[in-house]
Amino acid sequence: MEIKVALAGQPNCGKSTIFNMISGIHQHIANYPGVTVDKKSGFFSVGDIDIEMIDLPGTYSFSSYSLEEKVAKEAIINENPDLILNIVDASNLKRNLYLTFQLLEIGVPVVIILNMCDVARRRGITIDSEKMSEILRCPVICASAAKNEGKAEILDILKKTDEIKKNYEEFKINYDELEIYISEIEKTIKVNDELSIGKRWLALKALEKDQTIINLLKADNENIDEVVSAQTDKFHDTFDRDVESFLASFRYENADVIFHKCVQETRRGELTFTDKIDKFVLNRWLSFPILLAVIVIIYQSSIVFGYKLTNYTWPVFAAIKNFISDITPAADISQIPMITDMAMWLTNSTIALLNYLPIFFILFAMIAILEDVGYMPRMAFVLDKLFRKFGLHGQSTLPLVLGGAFVGGCAVPGVMSTKGISDDRARMATILTVPLMNCLAKVPFYTLLLGAFFPKDMSIMLFYISTVTVLAALIIAKFLTSTVLKSRETAPFVMELPPYHMPTFKGVIIRSFERVWIYIKKVCTIVIAVAVILFALLQFPGLSTEKQEYYNQEETKALAKFDRAVKKSTYYDKVDTREEVAELLNLYDGYRAKKMGGSKDVDEKYQAKNPDMYKFLVPKADTEAKKINSALRKLSTDRNRILREQKNDKIESSLLGMAGRALEPISQFAGFDWKINVAFLSSFAARESAVATLGSIYESGKESGEAANADENLRPEERMAKNSGYTPLHAASIIIFMLLTPPCIATMIVVKMQTNSWVWMCFGMFFPFVLALIVSSIFFSISLAAGISGLSAMSWYYFILLAIVVILWFVPEKRINWSGGIKK
Repeated sequence: MEIKVALAGQPNCGKSTIFNMISGIHQHIANYPGVTVDKKSGFFSVGDIDIEMIDLPGTYSFSSYSLEEKVAKEAIINENPDLILNIVDASNLKRNLYLTFQLLEIGVPVVIILNMCDVARRRGITIDSEKMSEILRCPVICASAAKNEGKAEILDILKKTDEIKKNYEEFKINYDELEIYISEIEKTIKVNDELSIGKRWLALKALEKDQTIINLLKADNENIDEVVSAQTDKFHDTFDRDVESFLASFRYENADVIFHKCVQETRRGELTFTDKIDKFVLNRWLSFPILLAVIVIIYQSSIVFGYKLTNYTWPVFAAIKNFISDITPAADISQIPMITDMAMWLTNSTIALLNYLPIFFILFAMIAILEDVGYMPRMAFVLDKLFRKFGLHGQSTLPLVLGGAFVGGCAVPGVMSTKGISDDRARMATILTVPLMNCLAKVPFYTLLLGAFFPKDMSIMLFYISTVTVLAALIIAKFLTSTVLKSRETAPFVMELPPYHMPTFKGVIIRSFERVWIYIKKVCTIVIAVAVILFALLQFPGLSTEKQEYYNQEETKALAKFDRAVKKSTYYDKVDTREEVAELLNLYDGYRAKKMGGSKDVDEKYQAKNPDMYKFLVPKADTEAKKINSALRKLSTDRNRILREQKNDKIESSLLGMAGRALEPISQFAGFDWKINVAFLSSFAARESAVATLGSIYESGKESGEAANADENLRPEERMAKNSGYTPLHAASIIIFMLLTPPCIATMIVVKMQTNSWVWMCFGMFFPFVLALIVSSIFFSISLAAGISGLSAMSWYYFILLAIVVILWFVPEKRINWSGGIKK
């Protein structure tokens, strides 16, 4: 049997944790007998019952005043659920019951789950669930997702869904004087038989002038607007009251009845633990320093400490790289097979990103702790006053955090979450500023540049990067809301502050692993797919005939030089053919790569692999072998030079290289050469590609990892510092450009979806690109002329933006907060 269950509740009621608990989707083994899980989110089985769970957006009511309410209502109508699980915050029961009564009236069986009962008990709140179930005539279950309480009872109810549906009788509230008008609408309207929801509920929502329901009824009732207006006007003329306010007051009174009959409070009037903590966390003088301290702790823990952990992960990835080098076709002196070239390009692209997994894991764990503790909504509360001054909204906090205000977010869910912002002006400003945040894809790029050019100043630079992003977003939001968004409607900020909770170790670890796994899947799918395309764009049309001939001649010279050096050796017969020299050179480079990579038992393995050639790798006291070794070392250096020059020429003459060259006359003022332009062009598809591209471009020597140079097993940032020719000032300019860079393609698609406008999508694409190029050009040109170092220039940039924000903060705001009147 298959059933469909809708999960509904107010924000911060713990819907997602209840879902995780009962489905077992976030657990390796479900803790309830007979539960099997399909890893597709929302599908699981209890015994022989297949359950599809629909997690509705958190809403305070089932009216259509916000986008979440509209989406939740449409899901109920379109999905036709067999059962509604109403998740209720047991510690704030009275407020949650308003939504409960609206759900009960829909005409679908409802099961009430009193979540966070442990919090209610700590507050001295006792709820008589049996009495509540008897009064409301629906199952009521006490639960605590944090402690895995109530899971068995919920699963038992789900198994009885068919029985509940058979015994279900439509829930009706007697609205006294409104009843005659409800009946009149019920008699008049025609309803599609496919709808499983009650006709009475549709009549009620129509009387509330719920546009979603009215639009639904118009298909079979063309005159529905006139019918509804006639009844609401009659009610208003008779009782001098609006239907909406009458229904709201009635439901609040019913909630009050349930509360007084079923709830006892033994510690009423006492300050709760949450109240005591909030005296400090939300204090007008302490709130911002505490917020700043939280940000610093997150950065120090994740980026700085996490970066140190990469010292332990890099040898593992270097070993993987050497392994792939061993199994791919070997190079023929300076001729590398295409399959080897591509395999090592993909390997370098992937490793450049996966090496930062310790940073991401710690970052996700810190964010999960903040979510569980309940600090995220308080952050919105603290920032609302600041955001308001710049045209944003307290509700902009979540999208900005999801986008990466803390570093490590993603612009796609950040932009998608703006649908809950009721203030249209702030919503549009947030949509256009979320892509400026430091998304997860930017973290490896920053880490690469900071590790290469600011290893000793990483902490202060990370602080600048994190906070300067928010400063820039505030300034840009102020500009947008004062110009192109000036005429958009505004709305007040209303938000609930949930009680503080102690995060569970299991929950934090599971969510961290989940998010890291999502990142790994992205690297192994999207980024690799983009890397394949970039490889093709960097390979074709390839070297010209003249260039290829030049490198063939250089190879011939290197081989001749080697031959002259070893000709008089007694071992000459072992290296007197091209094939033998190529084999020995590959063996030598492979040995050096593994030796420097820290591989164990290298000498034993190579001696067993090729005992005749091993003496040339480690000549010891053999004078003749030393001659071969010395010549071999020089040949390896020559080959490495040829490969590096050949690679640069190939990239420079490639399709992507030509595009980078074409932009160089403009980007040179920002300190960018064509290689950086290529990296930025590649990042438009997926921002991770910027690191992958740079990591591969600055890979010196044979890409297969067999080069003999000392930098062969260096980390990407070390290779970039050594081979790029950039200074810390160049790096700072590149960072500023990336801070303001246009969003990736996926973000652009979501911007189009949220704004429903191609114009705004194009604006969101080109405005930040032009702005980033102008700002980074001014930054680099002035700093270079003044002889300022990278760190000092970044400090100046930071404090200039901070000064602008402070000035704008104190500028008196003149805003028109009204609309309507007689049209001209």
